[in-house]
Amino acid sequence: MTLRITPTPSARQATGTTDAAQAWSEVVASAPDADTPGMWEQFDCHWTWARILEPDKKTWNIEPWRPDVPADRMLLEGCNPGGPEV
Repeated sequence: MTLRITPTPSARQATGTTDAAQAWSEVVASAPDADTPGMWEQFDCHWTWARILEPDKKTWNIEPWRPDVPADRMLLEGCNPGGPEV
């Protein structure tokens, strides 16, 4: 299973300290099953880094089967730890 998140233009430009948490709460409101270990970390990695490193990436794909890993490994694995998307 993959949760495809399509960030809005305002999400791509947001800079507030609570914006990531607010955006995540919107994701969870739409997809309650997303609130599992590792999913927030993947989302936060995309929010923090993909917006900068891949600003034109159409969707941020997060999966519940991916391991919950430290932030440095998360970034090294392109916000998708545990292997390529299936």
